[in-house]
Parts: sequence; structure tokens; C-alpha cells
Amino acid sequence: MFNLETICDALAARYTGTAIGTPSNALAMRATYGQMPNSVPVTPSVVIMPKTGEVVYGSGSWDVTHQIDALFYHSKRQGDVPRSETERQRWLPYLLSATHGQMALGLGGTVKSAMPTGYEFVVLPYGGDEYDGIVVHLDVIVRETVTLTP
Repeated sequence: MFNLETICDALAARYTGTAIGTPSNALAMRATYGQMPNSVPVTPSVVIMPKTGEVVYGSGSWDVTHQIDALFYHSKRQGDVPRSETERQRWLPYLLSATHGQMALGLGGTVKSAMPTGYEFVVLPYGGDEYDGIVVHLDVIVRETVTLTP
């Protein structure tokens, strides 16, 4: 059976600075988390958060579509709106292309694809602090052979 923890950890690995690059004159990605940490100790960072999913049973298999968010914490809110917006616009293409070229997340057979489906510029709360951030919505599609018995 698919392991959501493994999928989230593999997805986080796609957001490391070495995997996605960094906009010019910006801080490199400092941390990525496949599981929710107690706090966001450094920025910029990405936290992977599963949201919901859909299961479709087929003949001898099931297709699972996980809706997972990649939460990009750029920096703590400083009130410098023009700077924040410019930085988020510069980071967006890097975040959207994180799974390009590795859509199966390196997990092989069962993971068919991990693709961005949208994004939002938001204020992200975490542990009582607020961060300027981006939420990248992803669909991760898993197909697995199963034997259903009554």
C-alpha cells in the first residue's frame, strides 16, 4: 500500500535548494520538511501538508489522488509589502517547477505523477508567528494494484 509519509518526504526533497535553484540575489532554500515541524526555525523553507484525497476503485487497482500543499515560508512579516510581493513573484516559477523532471518523486511504480495545480500568495501562520508565503497546490496520483475480497 502507498505510504503517505514517504510521499510527503519525497515531495519535500524536490523543494531543496539544490533541486529547485534560487532566484538571483535571494537567500537559498534553507530547510524543507515532509512532516510538520514544531516551528519554522529558518526561512526560506517549505513544509509539506497533506490536505485531502480521493480514492477510485477500478478493476484490480485503485487510483488515489492526494491533494497536498507545499507551504513556502519566505520570511517573517515585516510590513514591507512591495518587497514581499516582488520576492514571492521571483520565487514562484522555482516552486511551480519543483516536480518537473521527477514527477514520480523517485518512488517508481505506484506514484504516477506529482503536479502543481495552482498557487496562492498568502500570509502563513505558524507557531504564533506570521510569514509572507506561497501555497502551491499539488495533486499526487498513485495507482496501486489491489485484490478486493468480500
